[in-house]
Amino acid sequence: MRYNNWILLLALVCVLITTKDATAQVDPELPDLAPRELEITGDLSIVFPALRRQPIVGFNPPPRVPDIPGQRMPFADPYKQPSAELPPSPLVAPNPPDVNALATRVPITGVIEGSLGKHLNRSVTADLALASTKATSVLLSGAYRGSNGIEPFSGSDASSGFDHLNGMMTLSHAMSNAQIETSIAGFRNGYSLYGAGLSAGSLALNNPERIFSGAHARIALSSLPGSRIQLTGALDLGMSSIGTDIFDPAIRVDPSSERDESYLDLSTAASFPIRDGNIRIVGNAVTSGLDDSGFPGSTVQSGYSEVALAYLYSKNLFLEGGLAAFGFASDAQTDAGRSQSLSYLSPVLKATYSISPSLSWYAGNTPSITSHLMKDAFKHAPFLMDEPLLLPTLTALDAHTGMSLMSEYVTGQAQFGWKDQPFRRFAHRPSAGLASYDRGYAALAYDDARMFYGRLDLAFILRPGFQFGVDLEFRNAELTELKSDIPYFSPLTAGGFLSASFMDGSALIQMNWRHEGLRPVNLTGTTETQSLTLISLSGTYFVSPAYGVSLGVRNLGSQPEFWDNYTSEASTVFFGAQYRW
Repeated sequence: MRYNNWILLLALVCVLITTKDATAQVDPELPDLAPRELEITGDLSIVFPALRRQPIVGFNPPPRVPDIPGQRMPFADPYKQPSAELPPSPLVAPNPPDVNALATRVPITGVIEGSLGKHLNRSVTADLALASTKATSVLLSGAYRGSNGIEPFSGSDASSGFDHLNGMMTLSHAMSNAQIETSIAGFRNGYSLYGAGLSAGSLALNNPERIFSGAHARIALSSLPGSRIQLTGALDLGMSSIGTDIFDPAIRVDPSSERDESYLDLSTAASFPIRDGNIRIVGNAVTSGLDDSGFPGSTVQSGYSEVALAYLYSKNLFLEGGLAAFGFASDAQTDAGRSQSLSYLSPVLKATYSISPSLSWYAGNTPSITSHLMKDAFKHAPFLMDEPLLLPTLTALDAHTGMSLMSEYVTGQAQFGWKDQPFRRFAHRPSAGLASYDRGYAALAYDDARMFYGRLDLAFILRPGFQFGVDLEFRNAELTELKSDIPYFSPLTAGGFLSASFMDGSALIQMNWRHEGLRPVNLTGTTETQSLTLISLSGTYFVSPAYGVSLGVRNLGSQPEFWDNYTSEASTVFFGAQYRW
């Protein structure tokens, strides 16, 4: 058996060797794949049987019409709120986010400008929109101006330096049928009465320092623009104080060098439409208290009310007529003072005639009453005595006529008028010194005044980005009882401006100028201040949409002196920067 297996294996090896040799000797040939010419000839015609494609069915069958029994009725379950059967939820509304979270939802936009100049003349202004939506806006604005000042008198330590700071925050919100606005504001002015000249043998201080500050809160409610009936109401509550270091506290304490004021100002306005016109009702009431007569204020009360009818008489003629009542009542403001009261009735008239779409003529009478508040008096005349008599100015007659022009390239007006002021407030240098100062320490006085005036205002727009304007006013005024000119009231004033932008708005050049003629200082007219001309020139270039630099000069020319013995710095060169986002 073992031998048979060996024999079989040997035979198989011989077969494989033989096959390999045979394969190696065969030379296979591949078929020729080149096409051959083929020609078919003959009369045979081949005809195929007719073919027809069968229709494809079953993919778009017609819809089946349901067969609804006639006695079938739709199912209707009685309506109920499933949540009404549930117990009250233990969840409560989450607390609202803090106010500063507005900054995370509404981008802050604004402009910040700063400048620095000669005599360390410095300024910073900022206007910020903390929130701005279609219904709500929160605006914040502030400004600071200061200067180390100059030495107005040789050999004296007096200085014209000052620091003025003010700010305001306003919140506006539009509701469905009205708009509400609230604001808070404050200011602080620090400066010296460097022009106050000491009387002989006076114990008063030279260059006394003064601090004038105040704050107020305001809330206003008005109807939305476009409403058929326009209603507006505003309430203003505020206080102010002023203090001057006239005497050395170690030598003398003068309570008259400090005064506090609190006030309440209420104003309303309503306009009711009628056919081709409207009826307007206006009212304003102010009450203030000085020192011990503080809030709500009972020292001085003033008011103004007006009812007028406006009517479109024809296509070109618009008429307005009404009646105004105004006046004041005041208690004695000093130990030596007396109580006073005065009231007037005056017509309110206005007529406007359209000569052309751009030219119109107007005439009328506009009575008025000014503010009697201390904060307004000292902002107008900062070098007043510390306890001036605070009363308003009454204008019973302001009859005027003029022409108004408004075209594509020129706007302006020319006006002439006559004023009758039975009670006018003015500042003057008294004949006798006040508080040991013989000059530079003005007082307030009141008298009947008459004035004829004329003014011209023109503005030209020669091309986009380039405009200039001029204004001119002459006044012939007299205090009728005192038979004298009004102190610190120039018979001629003039001014103008120039503004030009180029380089696609990246560069801006501005120029402003103001001229005041000679002004009497006292009631006799023996002393006058010199005429002054103030010119300011500045240029601004924005290196990018956000950053800008500026260079300019203020009060170019001689040293200005508007108030008696108060000379301000002149030709103040400054450099500034701006950032807006």
